[in-house]
Amino acid sequence: MRKTAYQRFMKNGPMALLPVWSFNEDNRNDEDKLEEYANVVWSTTPSHATHLQSLSEEDFLVAMNDVMLSGPANTQSIFPQELTENILPNLPGPLAPLSAPLTGIAKGIDHLARGANDGLTMSRWSESKPFQLPPLITSVVGPRLAFDLSTSQAQSYVAPRVALVGDAAHTVHPMAGQGLNLGLGDVESLVRHYQTAQESGMDFGGTMHFLNQYNAERRAEVSAVLGGIHALHEFFATKFEPAVYIRSLGMNLVNALGPIRKHLAEIAAGRRGAVMSKR
Repeated sequence: MRKTAYQRFMKNGPMALLPVWSFNEDNRNDEDKLEEYANVVWSTTPSHATHLQSLSEEDFLVAMNDVMLSGPANTQSIFPQELTENILPNLPGPLAPLSAPLTGIAKGIDHLARGANDGLTMSRWSESKPFQLPPLITSVVGPRLAFDLSTSQAQSYVAPRVALVGDAAHTVHPMAGQGLNLGLGDVESLVRHYQTAQESGMDFGGTMHFLNQYNAERRAEVSAVLGGIHALHEFFATKFEPAVYIRSLGMNLVNALGPIRKHLAEIAAGRRGAVMSKR
């Protein structure tokens, strides 16, 4: 677990298990006796959060493990259940004989589509890389804290001799774990523009030229990331069957296509911006 983060997407929001450190007081070389610690980030509805806060430690452990250890879900149908299980209703008289054939066609398409999706899922699993369940959560060693989530962005990151970075400039839903990366991107951009001003013999804070460059660069980058995370959150929250299927298929395609997966991983790690800036 020490190098692996786990995340489950549920109907009320995602839950993540983020490894922090491992510790073995008696024998640091004994892998089997390491005590492993992780932060739990659980995004959910206000009413559910209140319920989780009220649980005893034992019941809270059960609730967390029920989510994290539930395993992969079955592929959703591409069509509404009524279409694949019942003959199409309400077709006008001349078209009534087509109800049964159309239902059969829908079943066939659904079978092929779900088979392809399941095949993509299984293609990433093998004896060397099997599906891995998260480790069992055995105790809670820190407090349970609850707070409202919000996405926001300052209208401007700069003013004369002032530059906002990190959470002072923008806040983001923790689902994608991008708050820290965006803040580090702010610092990198600000330092780079400061260096340019210094090498040019200009007062970085005395003119708005360099600050405005930083502001335009980072607002474009952060706006793209915030929009993407919001869209991702809405997409995972939907219960519309075709959208659920498309979501599953899209995630499997990304996972199966190495170059796309690598590119998205580089964006998430902050090594490649969603909006590329001139360097």
